[in-house]
Amino acid sequence: MWKQEYKQELNAIGPNPEQMARLRWMVEQAKQGLPETREPTHYRPGRRAVATVVLCAALAVSALAAGPSLWQTLEAHLGPYAPFAREVEGTATGQGIRLELLSAVSDGYTARVYYTLTDQKGGRFNDHTRVHAWLKGTTLGGVALGSHVVSYDADSGTLLMETSVEGVDTSQPVELEVLEIDPAYYMLWDGRFEPVVPEKPLETETTAEGEVVLKAGQNPQTSPDTDVVSISSMGFDGEGNFHIRLTLAEGYSNDALLAVPYNAAGEQIGTTKAQTAVARGVDSLIEGITQADVADIAFIRVYGPYRGPEETIEGTWTLPVELKAAEQKIIQVGRTLADGFYVERIEVSGMNIAVFFRDGDKNWFPVWVTDRAGETAGVPLDYMNFNADTGLSCGIWSYETPIDLKNLTALTLLGETFPLD
Repeated sequence: MWKQEYKQELNAIGPNPEQMARLRWMVEQAKQGLPETREPTHYRPGRRAVATVVLCAALAVSALAAGPSLWQTLEAHLGPYAPFAREVEGTATGQGIRLELLSAVSDGYTARVYYTLTDQKGGRFNDHTRVHAWLKGTTLGGVALGSHVVSYDADSGTLLMETSVEGVDTSQPVELEVLEIDPAYYMLWDGRFEPVVPEKPLETETTAEGEVVLKAGQNPQTSPDTDVVSISSMGFDGEGNFHIRLTLAEGYSNDALLAVPYNAAGEQIGTTKAQTAVARGVDSLIEGITQADVADIAFIRVYGPYRGPEETIEGTWTLPVELKAAEQKIIQVGRTLADGFYVERIEVSGMNIAVFFRDGDKNWFPVWVTDRAGETAGVPLDYMNFNADTGLSCGIWSYETPIDLKNLTALTLLGETFPLD
């Protein structure tokens, strides 16, 4: 299998099977000229293979520790990437929201942009706010996208945020656009409930769409992990089907909550066959569970997003971002190497290695770098796309931590070693 071969060749340094499947899917989407679609796997939130750079930031927020300034917080977050950071400027204001650019980390085809959103009216942001934003630019045929909120300062009502992109030409104009700020987004990561399941069947009702669900309030229970979500009814219907009906507190609504039984070893029991919306909650039909399995259920785990009563702030806040790329070394190759891969060029920075190539016998290949101490290490494959206009793929291999470019002496791929001195 190609996944096993890759793991062997790179000596366990590289993308996991889910990531590799995601990369292959992106290449095939671009080759077939398919329109924007939702991906079959989750590699990074909001990733799309499209003609323009689109960044949908589903951003969960963590609390800002008291004391450090905004810049100290950002520097601590950047860690080893701090030497690559360059200050960027720009502000935009609307609906009492101030967008301000702070800093960016970039090389030729990747970028991380840091900025703040401040609620000038006060009281609208919280520690679970989600922001939808778009980062637009010139792509290489497909993009890999990511987002992360660094911190939230409740005293000033400020979100410190990071957006990132791979597969964009950072020498061309890039624009940040914020479209929606959503304080009503909540995420329950791990709500644990006792597995109280009666032997007798529970009463059911039929929805207007003809779905059979449990009636509410038959064996309710709460969890110390949440004061919003509770189990209203749990057990078997008259046909022997296992249900868990969840109810949310007044003013809250379900988004995509799941309720799943687990055994004492932490292994899931049964699978969710269907979910039906009910008043103030959701009824989950779990298949693969019989009365004989109930003794093995150690707890019920409830997790997923749900909605609160806060109002969404919609609008458009847009700023151009001037990116300054980190130092790069460019190796012009222009010939076919091992396994039938034609390599046009290789661009090496202290953060990533970008290889422009045409597919050979396989859709991947490992890359190694050697430092001045003579140590050779594999570099994990992070991103790949295909540009239908040029007929070239671009793969980006990213170091686990940044490297001083002056400390690298050679790069090896497809059976050849290229000096970097």
